[in-house]
Amino acid sequence: MDVLEASTRVAVAPSELFAFLQDPSGWASYSDHVEEVRRYGDGGPGTDYRITVSWWRFSYTVHERVTDVDPPERIDWRTTDGVRATGSWRVESTESGSRLWLRIEVDPETLRGGTLARVLPFEELIARLRPVVAREAETILTGMVADLEGEPRPVEIELHQEPSFTVRASGR
Repeated sequence: MDVLEASTRVAVAPSELFAFLQDPSGWASYSDHVEEVRRYGDGGPGTDYRITVSWWRFSYTVHERVTDVDPPERIDWRTTDGVRATGSWRVESTESGSRLWLRIEVDPETLRGGTLARVLPFEELIARLRPVVAREAETILTGMVADLEGEPRPVEIELHQEPSFTVRASGR
């Protein structure tokens, strides 16, 4: 499993940030690549999200399910279809508001055989996706922070662990 862990500061109370994370329906407005976010449930355990993303000649709907919550500090989730991944949003209280943490663990082998993997060699697909994913994460976090704080500002994202997307040569 490859791991991505990043954090940023947000000048709102942890409870406000936590509530915002439970309803990501507006996140599509932050990104050219997020087409739609649908929520099925109240944001607690068992809530399903369908996040449709598009890039290049590719469109994909990520299926996520909330597996556990600990308000206002943590939301755990896992994918339920396609790419195998787990993750969490963590919210820590700080003197100036909150620190938002995102951790994602992805099995890169589950990316093989998808629509794009049939168009491009797998290693080229990964090389093209890495910068797109990094830019989109920054764009979405910047939009979230602007909505939460009421005005846009530069958002500093601290990268704690970056995935290597190491894959085995066999299994193509």
